[in-house]
Amino acid sequence: MKPRKNHAKATAHCALKLIISCGFALINSEISQAAEPAPTYSRPSMAAYNAVMDDALLGNNYEKPVWNLHDTLHLPDWLTVGLENRVRYESLSDTFKPSQPSPAPKAAGGNQQIEIQTDLWLQAKLGNFRFATEFMDARGLLSDHGTNNTPNPPNNTIVDTADFIQGYVSWADKNAFFSGRGVEIKAGRQTIDLGSRRLVSRPGFRNTANSFTGLRIRVLDYKQWQFNAFGTLPVLRYPNYSSTPPNGNPNLLAANANLLIDGNQQWDLEDTQTFFSGGILEGYNVIKNINTEIYLYHLNEGDSTNNATRNRKYFTPGLRLYIKPKKGAFDFVAESMGQFGTVQYNASVNNQQQNHQAWSEHIEAAYSFDLPMSPRFILEYDWASGSKSSKYSSGSTDGRFDALYGDSMIDFGYTSIYSAFQRSNINSPGYRFSFAPRSDVSVLLQQRFIWLASAGDCWGGGSCSSGVSPGLVGNANGTSGSYVGNQLSATSRYNYNSSLNFDAGWVHLFKGQFAKTAVSTATATTTPGGDTDYFYVQSQFRF
Repeated sequence: MKPRKNHAKATAHCALKLIISCGFALINSEISQAAEPAPTYSRPSMAAYNAVMDDALLGNNYEKPVWNLHDTLHLPDWLTVGLENRVRYESLSDTFKPSQPSPAPKAAGGNQQIEIQTDLWLQAKLGNFRFATEFMDARGLLSDHGTNNTPNPPNNTIVDTADFIQGYVSWADKNAFFSGRGVEIKAGRQTIDLGSRRLVSRPGFRNTANSFTGLRIRVLDYKQWQFNAFGTLPVLRYPNYSSTPPNGNPNLLAANANLLIDGNQQWDLEDTQTFFSGGILEGYNVIKNINTEIYLYHLNEGDSTNNATRNRKYFTPGLRLYIKPKKGAFDFVAESMGQFGTVQYNASVNNQQQNHQAWSEHIEAAYSFDLPMSPRFILEYDWASGSKSSKYSSGSTDGRFDALYGDSMIDFGYTSIYSAFQRSNINSPGYRFSFAPRSDVSVLLQQRFIWLASAGDCWGGGSCSSGVSPGLVGNANGTSGSYVGNQLSATSRYNYNSSLNFDAGWVHLFKGQFAKTAVSTATATTTPGGDTDYFYVQSQFRF
């Protein structure tokens, strides 16, 4: 593994050079270039669909791609067509993740792969009706030899080949019944972003999307409030991967993993035994320029033939207060989330469920300087409860917060083969600093210090003691403590135009005592290696 580690260090060194060159070296090139007018549009994220999927009530904040199929094919105004492609190379060294259950070998070294996300969007507008479909192909190629087993087996967050992630009909009226309010009703398979996206989202960095099939109703008072209500069945991505061999047969484990690597197609299906519903009310400028959100989500989960679950039955209420960023002014975000219900981590214990009570908080305070390069500084803090112990005990209360269908990258950094931190059993202060050296370049620096909220619980996500996604727990002698480490990251983005964008990122995890000495919940082995480095570079093409 020594050559692999040296290769990883060299990769990280190159990553720093690339990030710096993206963020600073381009400034010098302006001397020999004609002055470039500042973009007059909001920049979509480096993810599919954002540039062409307009809001039925508010319109589209993004400029039409310079190179676009609609104009090239001379299509009518009522028809929208968008084709997007994202290609990402990523590398991970000295993994922090523990070994998977037998027959997988012990985790060691690192991992690398190429992720490709191709997306086709079609929409027809007929009066107030819209008929839309989105077809996505997500693949993970050229993974390291050991990827079938460790340390990052291919799974549904990376691979979902050739499938429809959206297909719905909607009715929208910007002035429903001459009330001055907008109303939208959407039925069918759809992706959903709500509020801060910490609990319900379509992940941006992740290679695959969350989809739901059902009904969503939206009412918008343009200057005062907005209300969203939904009732859905979550969509399961297939083929799926489980680190636990089906029927105890190790051969089926390898075969299942290879299905994903080889790109075999299997249609996604609704989980008919699970119902996800809720509502969120947003108020604008409720107290001066302070905006509010109040919400309640309900998840009622059950087992099906191809999908064993933890039978989560949660009510998740929440409240968010925030001020929108503005140059030369302070702003803030404060969000509090509760969670109550039952959950089952171990189906072998008489199918009994634990009571579930958990909490999570997010606070940030920021200032946007009215200066050249638009510098912005943010202080942030996140806390999400954990249980007193990672072991299931009949009659005990589970306190591990579950982020439902949220996007962890919003607060905790990159996902994909890195995915070090989620909104679960975490206690983490940090800061961010962003600036734009020129109109088409942006740079973001972030540092987070991570402790576990409960040293007795595991690190590794909401299901880390389920056997499906093994986590790490402290040593029995109590020397592991709760300090996981110090995460430092940098990202730089370059926008060639509204059709072609590039970005690169690097993160270094300085492992703390817990990460160095904790053991796997599945194999009782410690995580190997030194500090972790993750690097990626990607392009996004919209047409």
